[in-house]
Amino acid sequence: MPKNTSKTAIIRKLLRRPKGASIAQLQTATQWQTHSLRAALTRLRQTGHSVERLPAAKGDASRYRIISDRPQAGS
Repeated sequence: MPKNTSKTAIIRKLLRRPKGASIAQLQTATQWQTHSLRAALTRLRQTGHSVERLPAAKGDASRYRIISDRPQAGS
């Protein structure tokens, strides 16, 4: 990870993938604990991002993804 890449930027990048990311994938990428990642997801929602929770397939973990970014000023 480049030194000037924030962990929240990494989270946003992973959540923008078509299949999103699981909490475990986000933990691996950021080295954050589960409660910190859930707080980051809440913060994304509070700043206007639409974060979708994809139901878990049998034997898999739930996945999360950004389905829309915050609205642009003047929109």
